Amino acid sequence: MSSSLQSIGSWIGHNLLYSEVLESDQRLPCLTFTIAGYGTYGLLAPSLQFWLALGTCLVLGAIYSAILSCVMYKFIILPRKLHSQSSKSKYHSTSTSLLIGFGVIMPLCVIYPYYGIHFLLIKNKVIKFLFGIASLTTAFRCSEAVFGFLPTHVDDSLWNVIVYNAFPVECKFDKLGAIPSTWANVGYYVRNFGVSCTALGLYCSFLVMSDYKLYPTEEGPKLGDVSLYNALNWHQLANNFSIAILFQIYLTTFSYAINAVTSLVGLTQIPMMLNPIFESTSLSDFWGRRWNLVVHGFLKRGVYKPVRTKYSRLAAATAAFLASGFFHEWLLSVVLYPDYDSVGEDCAPPACFQPGYGRNTLFFVWNAGLIGIEYALSGAAIFKLLKKHLPPVIISLLVTSTALPVAHWFTNDYVRTDFFHDGQLGWPIIIRLDE
Repeated sequence: MSSSLQSIGSWIGHNLLYSEVLESDQRLPCLTFTIAGYGTYGLLAPSLQFWLALGTCLVLGAIYSAILSCVMYKFIILPRKLHSQSSKSKYHSTSTSLLIGFGVIMPLCVIYPYYGIHFLLIKNKVIKFLFGIASLTTAFRCSEAVFGFLPTHVDDSLWNVIVYNAFPVECKFDKLGAIPSTWANVGYYVRNFGVSCTALGLYCSFLVMSDYKLYPTEEGPKLGDVSLYNALNWHQLANNFSIAILFQIYLTTFSYAINAVTSLVGLTQIPMMLNPIFESTSLSDFWGRRWNLVVHGFLKRGVYKPVRTKYSRLAAATAAFLASGFFHEWLLSVVLYPDYDSVGEDCAPPACFQPGYGRNTLFFVWNAGLIGIEYALSGAAIFKLLKKHLPPVIISLLVTSTALPVAHWFTNDYVRTDFFHDGQLGWPIIIRLDE
């Protein structure tokens, strides 16, 4: 039985997730050209296997989430709905729902990616990232269900719950169920995916020349290496800004890809990214209305609102940022999880890396502090004056600059590993051939 399961996992890994093919960039240029005085360059076409593997991850995640959704609906949502009818309180959790949610479903969501990655022989770090996202969204949406903060109409039926948990995007619902998409939605997302994918390829073509680090920096990878003095180094600021833009384009491109797929199967979703770096008007606008709205949604309903029922707005916001820090630490452990059967116990880069645990959480604690300052001072005359007289893009860059000095606390592990090299398989990029 065990050998049969291993054979199935190996077959899926090799034939549907292309574990060996996507372990490194094996593409050959489909076009070469020479620029006088600057050398010869080649254009690498996007890897079809990369996108097929991502599609397989989506399907596997949807199946896993559907199974947990049935448990969630049976043992959490239905008992809570029955209890709320008698107690007149929508947000009261039963002991059973707390036990099933925090004692069964969430632990399964935490450990499943490690076993799944090992079982399916996944080596590409971006594929690992998406593999972990399916469990992450299901875990926080379970918290929403436990505390009664699911979006309106999601808990109307088991099918709604399954659809809601199936994808790492947030689908829209009304009293009739999931709001259907249109061909116009599909066309919109496909067009924007094409544009974003091309832009990402061009940007990666620029950054890959310096291995995704414009300037060398001195700060080490561990939590103990953190230095506020280094945060003010203009080389570090330039690196941070370049990678912040890269993350924004990455998330935007992947969101368009997933939205195109979910629209194609007939579902309407909320947008994920709304150009936060260049259009935000405040820190609350950046984190709450523009940056990764899917994550914002499940943190708001799964952490912020439950805490807010008993504590202050600042306490609830701090809890949400802490939760964000903790799950990003966990996600890093998934992305950098090694396959010891393949690389041996003495694992070394690039097969595996030791994450700098604590840095992600510290980054989000910093931003929680900034949000607290904004709550206290947002009505000050100086901020109103700045908003009135400065161009919107300057306001946005000032907002971004509050987190920019410490952004490498979050991005460092992705930059120093081959995460972005694994990801560039999906984009058309230009490389120099005569180095």
